[in-house]
Amino acid sequence: MKYMSMTVSPRPNPVRTVDASTSSEKISQHLASDGAVIVRQFIPDSVVTALNEEVDPYLSATITGPRASTGELYKKTVGSRTKHMGNLAAISPTYRTTILNHPLMHAISGSFFTAPFGDYWVNRAAVLQVEPGEKAQGLHRDDSLYGITRYLGPDAPELMVNFFIALTEFREDTGATRLIPGSHRWSPEEIAGAVPENTVGALMQPGDAVLYLGSVWHGAGENRSTENRRGLSVTMHPAHFTPMEAHVDLPRDLLEGMTPLAQKMVGWRSWCGYHGVPVWTVRDCRMEDELALKS
Repeated sequence: MKYMSMTVSPRPNPVRTVDASTSSEKISQHLASDGAVIVRQFIPDSVVTALNEEVDPYLSATITGPRASTGELYKKTVGSRTKHMGNLAAISPTYRTTILNHPLMHAISGSFFTAPFGDYWVNRAAVLQVEPGEKAQGLHRDDSLYGITRYLGPDAPELMVNFFIALTEFREDTGATRLIPGSHRWSPEEIAGAVPENTVGALMQPGDAVLYLGSVWHGAGENRSTENRRGLSVTMHPAHFTPMEAHVDLPRDLLEGMTPLAQKMVGWRSWCGYHGVPVWTVRDCRMEDELALKS
């Protein structure tokens, strides 16, 4: 994450947009340069439909606003008319089979994490629904989750990539995610520029995805419409970091219906650091071997 001197423009540039056929190398370059990029048709319409059908009954039963058990900071960032619903590996076959194995998602994640850290896995996956009347979310950086960011220098590698997939249309009036491209390169003195006037909306159709780094300033927009704005957020980070969401209660038969890659993403296989040393072992052996985990 390199700092660079810059003047915050009163007319921020729009988020760069590419097709899903664009090479992962090119998308990763845009992401590293701008901090955010929109990928059109990241998933096909059929996958959008399946995801929505699978999560609908669970989302209907999910409370709006932050849960009482969440920390004070989290309570300040989740609005009273917003729903956050996780547990997707347990309730959504499409998430388990399609999203967790998405080739482009893994190619991009690998380009950011493999060399400096080694393996990576899912930090958290959740459906985020902004309902009518919700106010704009305060701008924030997702990598503030890690206390270590306070001590990192300008050349430190990125710690998180968010793959935020639109499951409904993201418009200005429905509360499209707002970002400040280039803010991942701000020096500490430039943080004063993290104000709504300097943001741009990530306008998307269902199936599009906005990819952004954990160091980019962003927030959900105000929903002035009569429609729900729904997206699937999958955040990846180095496996050195503990995920926000644990998957220790996934049933064995469900796990064994997942690919080895998907199993690793939810913490059910050992992983290796950049040096090749296995981590997350069971009785000093690889988890998948010691547990005789099938796939």
